[in-house]
Amino acid sequence: MKFFIFILCFLFPFGLAYLIKEVELSIYVITLIIILFTIFIISYLNKYNKYAQFSLKSLLFKTKNKN
Repeated sequence: MKFFIFILCFLFPFGLAYLIKEVELSIYVITLIIILFTIFIISYLNKYNKYAQFSLKSLLFKTKNKN
């Protein structure tokens, strides 16, 4: 799953640029796609990086890690 997320993050801007050019998406649809993608990535990082040294959850919520 980690490699899928890594590849998805790398290819997302190119796919979005293709959709903007070929399909002519409105600014609202583009914003919605970016927000949904961001929520997907943040939820993945929160779920799988709970005890990592630089986890997103500890960065955003300032929780203490239980060792």
